[in-house]
Amino acid sequence: MRSFWPLLLLLALGVGLGQRLVLPEGAVAGEPLSLSGEGLPDGRYPLALEGPGGIRVEGVEVQGGRFALPLTLEAPGEYRVRLNLPSGALEGRFLLLAPTPPELTPEGLKLPWGLLPLPQGPWVGPLVEGNRVYVAQGLLVVEAGLKEEAVRYHFAPAKVLALRPGPEALLEGERVLPIPFPPVPFQGKEEDLKALRPLLLALNPPRPWPYFAYWALPPETLSEEDLAAYGQDLRARGHRPELFFGQEGVLRMAEAARALLGEDPARAKALTLALLRYTPLFPGSEAFFREMAEALEAQGEVATALRLREALALSAPWRPPDLGFLAPAFFVLGTAYLALFLYLFLFYLPAQLKDLRPIGGYLGGFFRHPLLRLRHLHLAYASLGERLLALLLFLATLAALLLYGLDAKARAALWAPPLDQGTLFTPAAQAWARSLPPTPGAKALQGYTLLRDNPTQARALLREGAPLPFALALLGEKELVLAYKKAPWSGPVRSLLGLGADPWGPREPAPTLRTLYTLLLEAEARRLAEDPWRGFSQLPLPLPEGYRAWAFAALLLLVLYHLLTFFLPRRQGQPSTAYALFLRLLLPGSLGLGGGLGVVLLLLAAYGLWALLQGSSHLYLAAAYGLHLLLVLSSRAWRRA
Repeated sequence: MRSFWPLLLLLALGVGLGQRLVLPEGAVAGEPLSLSGEGLPDGRYPLALEGPGGIRVEGVEVQGGRFALPLTLEAPGEYRVRLNLPSGALEGRFLLLAPTPPELTPEGLKLPWGLLPLPQGPWVGPLVEGNRVYVAQGLLVVEAGLKEEAVRYHFAPAKVLALRPGPEALLEGERVLPIPFPPVPFQGKEEDLKALRPLLLALNPPRPWPYFAYWALPPETLSEEDLAAYGQDLRARGHRPELFFGQEGVLRMAEAARALLGEDPARAKALTLALLRYTPLFPGSEAFFREMAEALEAQGEVATALRLREALALSAPWRPPDLGFLAPAFFVLGTAYLALFLYLFLFYLPAQLKDLRPIGGYLGGFFRHPLLRLRHLHLAYASLGERLLALLLFLATLAALLLYGLDAKARAALWAPPLDQGTLFTPAAQAWARSLPPTPGAKALQGYTLLRDNPTQARALLREGAPLPFALALLGEKELVLAYKKAPWSGPVRSLLGLGADPWGPREPAPTLRTLYTLLLEAEARRLAEDPWRGFSQLPLPLPEGYRAWAFAALLLLVLYHLLTFFLPRRQGQPSTAYALFLRLLLPGSLGLGGGLGVVLLLLAAYGLWALLQGSSHLYLAAAYGLHLLLVLSSRAWRRA
């Protein structure tokens, strides 16, 4: 009997030992796991799971002595499992580990499913958002899954400085954008594109890319599909062919097209047509397209050459007017004015000195009798016609000088950021438009820059602003008719009316370069009128910056001088005949300054001096003096007769 009880105890222990819970080891939060049991009686039993998130009860079905309960637990920590059976409760514990955070290593990004190889560099991140992780370098953001081997690429419009929950990215320039990035224009730098190239070569993101990513590659490597995607993305991000493109990526495409003319004419043609379709206005574009038209025509591409020439003609109204004549005009008018001023000074100097002798002389009179001295200014001896001619020449010279400076300042702004990006839908362009003086044209321009960010305010500003063609075309049917009357050649206006489009296809109306130039010129003129001293000092005139204030003071004194002489009675006094003849021989047109012929000869001589200094021709100066001497001789012969 004694041997029976130990045997019975062993059998009971064997049955108890057969019932057990199988709990996971090394499980990670957020990943699937399984709770199971073995050696259990068949049936349905409650299973209680107690952990950091509280108690959770699940019903389990035991069949064939086994069950398996799949779960996904998010909170890491210790969990207690209790399975209630008829014979008693089975209990167990397991530890749920926190997921290993993604880690950047020299080899790449360590993820739960493995290693994502990344080229070395200053990566930003990682940022974990749900089941996704983000890292960034320069213009590229890499998005990877924590649970699956899925990778996506996002191109930022400027260098990424930091990644934030959302997910969103802090870009250079303190701008924050959500990921994926909206289709906004590129606002980065050339250095960012250089840093993007090795990333593209190493990771090879699936195409199509944003247009600026293609600038990171050599233009000669771009296929027809790449160029088509490049142009579509340019349009989608708000770039317009009527605006100026000063980016180095565009210039590289033009240089590559030139270089490929002899080696690969087909690729040179493809690059040229892409430049024409999407970015026709860039530095030197007019000369480039003429050169390419001649080269393609020589290679038998007659139709393509014609297309380039016609496109140039159609885009001519977009360009600002050619005011290259301002420099020679200023020289001619200034030279004529100075010559006349010096001639009148020397012509009446003897009589002036004679009258000034009693009051202290030429300089002493200003100190002894200043008011009386002002009555003896040298133009007080000139005739009314001579005074008027001197004033008109001075005003014309001053107008040419101011227009030259205003034009230079407007063009400098036209070819510089933010107007050299081929779009006005950038924060910098919006800020620039707000900085303009409050003119109707500036309001219309502000409205255009806000079209994408704030359409309601944009339409209100377009209605308040000047009735420019692009503004009218954006407002509605009635205004569209007015826009056509103002600019019947405008491709966007014609396409909206169904009258056909220009070579750049249907698109949203936009201000042209000429419109921007006109608004800039108007803005600079208003600033000059509001503060002449500061405005004149800021004009890019061919004077050292320190001398501009003195030049303004001198011009102001000359204006007062000329106006004062009109209130002075003419004083009598003529030089000797020989002295007068000598001076008249020196100045072309001096015999007829009161008439049109004398002025023409004076201006012809001034232009002849300009041409002589430019090394182009001496005939104009010779003709002016020849006609002048002929008039002098004929005048003296007539007097003798």
